[in-house]
Amino acid sequence: MSERALGLLDIFGPVMIGPSSSHTAGVARIAFLARKIHGGPFDRARVLFHGSLASTWKGHGSDKAAIAGLLGILPEDARLGFAPELAKREGLNIELVPVFDSPERYHPNTVVLELESGERRTRVRGASVGGGKVRLQSINGFKTELDGALEALLVLHQDTRGVIAGVAAILAAWGFNIASMTSHRTDKGDLALLVVEVDGIVASGVVPALAGVQGVKDVVYVPSASGGGRL
Repeated sequence: MSERALGLLDIFGPVMIGPSSSHTAGVARIAFLARKIHGGPFDRARVLFHGSLASTWKGHGSDKAAIAGLLGILPEDARLGFAPELAKREGLNIELVPVFDSPERYHPNTVVLELESGERRTRVRGASVGGGKVRLQSINGFKTELDGALEALLVLHQDTRGVIAGVAAILAAWGFNIASMTSHRTDKGDLALLVVEVDGIVASGVVPALAGVQGVKDVVYVPSASGGGRL
């Protein structure tokens, strides 16, 4: 038996609207993060359920969870239970698709979200890893490992010298402690995605400050999906 001390989450599980932490809470958090990464309202969304989710998505409320997250609703919010009605009231186009032939590299509880608004396209692949916890493993083709526990900034930039240092300098000037910083690129000298998780709340002026760094193409603020982030 592990000597790790048990916490309340281990005993009681996460605060959420049920029935399943993996198939409901986790899915809602992945969808919530996908909406935030998209950076605004969407015209159309497609939700692909892979692995065990493809078989159980209706019975375990994964459909309601995905729609709730896309509406900006976290799993502890009672509105999750009638999210489809809210989406219909807003006239949102959300397609739910079970996929039974998934790549072997996909986690058993994988959901892929494809969002569109005008010319903007966002594709997020996330895994619900148990206890309501998640891992975003791909954002627009970039390999990532983002769990949504902390405030995060996604910085799309040219893979050139000085960009990461410039981003770090601005965050230091704003008084942030960087919890993690990972860089993901398609190829040397091409576009790269810098994922920065920080302690504290990201002020509204941080995003435009980072956007001014030479070589930066786009900056997206992603609030925490643990229940404490701004909606």
